[in-house]
Amino acid sequence: MRLVLLLMFGLAAVAATPFGNENEFCGKPPSEGSCCSRLNVFHDSDVVLSASTSYNAGHGPHRSALFQTDQDGVASWSARTNDGNQWIQADFGSPKTVTGVLLQGRGGSCCDQWVTNFRVIFSNDCKIFYSTAPIVGVYDRETVARRYFDRPITARYIRINPISWKGHVSLRFDLLGCDPASHDNEW
Repeated sequence: MRLVLLLMFGLAAVAATPFGNENEFCGKPPSEGSCCSRLNVFHDSDVVLSASTSYNAGHGPHRSALFQTDQDGVASWSARTNDGNQWIQADFGSPKTVTGVLLQGRGGSCCDQWVTNFRVIFSNDCKIFYSTAPIVGVYDRETVARRYFDRPITARYIRINPISWKGHVSLRFDLLGCDPASHDNEW
């Protein structure tokens, strides 16, 4: 666990978080060819995105890409209900090594909505899931939070599970990682 100094609105605060902005796998910035590259889940045709619920058809997982721009007033995945049971999932089809998350709030000018804390839930069979400890999310709609894990996760299914939020459960995201075969001997 690290103590992170947060400067917001001219005030200093200290927050305890199990995940920081660098680790022994990714460094700062990540080295070329490391297992810390964007997986581009939104643009990878092999990845299937799904969600526990969506506010409506226009707020589905297909609107969850980082930097998603306002289309018909929507620029994020938004859950139907605000509770801790919501998630958005990337199914890679086969296991991937995931080293972190990129997270952003709802884009556009509509609403101040973002995830302030979340967990990553993961599985290889979509039956038995494991969870990280809570991870600090974002503090506004547009800033991209880069959150690395203390240890890589290798799994087929990766879910982002919001546990606290501002306004409404809404987010844009991507994952950091690589093909597990390309880095087996590093860990």
